[in-house]
Amino acid sequence: MLLTETNIIHYLLSRGLADTASFVKGDFSCRSGRSRHNYFIINKEYETYRYFVKQAFANKEKTGSLNREGYFYQFVSANETYRELQKYLPGIKLFDDQNSILVLEYSAEYSNLYDWLLNEHQTYNLKRVAAEVAAALFSLHSISDKEMDGLQKTGFLNETKPWILNLPEMKMADSLNTRSAAEGKSLELIFTIPGFVQLIKEAVKLWQPSALIHGDCKLNNFLVKQQIRGDKNFEIQLIDWELVNTGDPLWDMATVFQSVLTAWVIKEDPLYKLTLTEKNFTINTMQDFMATCWNEYAFRFNWDKPTEVTMLEKCTAFSALRLIHACFESTPGAKSLRPYSARLLQLSHNIFSDLKGAGKNLLGININR
Repeated sequence: MLLTETNIIHYLLSRGLADTASFVKGDFSCRSGRSRHNYFIINKEYETYRYFVKQAFANKEKTGSLNREGYFYQFVSANETYRELQKYLPGIKLFDDQNSILVLEYSAEYSNLYDWLLNEHQTYNLKRVAAEVAAALFSLHSISDKEMDGLQKTGFLNETKPWILNLPEMKMADSLNTRSAAEGKSLELIFTIPGFVQLIKEAVKLWQPSALIHGDCKLNNFLVKQQIRGDKNFEIQLIDWELVNTGDPLWDMATVFQSVLTAWVIKEDPLYKLTLTEKNFTINTMQDFMATCWNEYAFRFNWDKPTEVTMLEKCTAFSALRLIHACFESTPGAKSLRPYSARLLQLSHNIFSDLKGAGKNLLGININR
């Protein structure tokens, strides 16, 4: 069954997720869109029956990733041992694996963290939200081996390295098979900058799959909600679990850092500044957010100083890898390499060239605090 704006009400009614009386009364709305999947936002402006519905396109890759997410939500929500992690997940209403349909609770009061950080944050609450992001990641990465056994038995986890870790094995000729001329140019730059590939190789060696990871912790995949206007408490949700798997937990933290750094690079682009409206997102904002996030995360794991130094260096290296990944994400279909994409590559190279210095001077993390 392929969902549409016309037939989705019939699907929801058949699954007990809507009632006829409300629909007849006119208390029903549906907004649709398309990204990796078809999606629908149900009753955004109403108080009841608010849902976010995703359905995979009919191909093996898309169906597989959405089903992975559905199985994950289904398993975690049904097990009390994952209670801490449950706090950071939207509620699941339905997972229909036969039709690759996932129905989640939807809250119109949330902002994605990217928009919140650039437009809505205030100095006094920035660190509270950053600490809550760290708490969400800790709740995921601290799941014990015993708790992991249950997930492993479901069969939907199969540890796969992020594709960017295979970059050193790629050849210049691979640029002929890229999705765009801009991607080919990015690959060409990486292989022609002296020593760049060797630095990447050293970072790749640091990968140690030891925990359950989200796999795509970009700012857009965190949702933030201030509970009551003027309240200092915030609720965080982490969404889009299609890449959940076993992996290196610092990959998730590095993705948070990369997403913040990418926002900063884009904001500093001269063309972007012509239409700039954000006033609050400064380098100090960026560093305060990342440093607070890291400090809370390290505190929860109770690392001693030598361990934290090692972990930060690895996380910084992974952040540089993720910047390269972000460069490729910014170029699909582009005929030429955008200036900010080239800056992402340059920033990545700069970080690789001085990991310890980048951790302190760029990320703003001082372990000798």
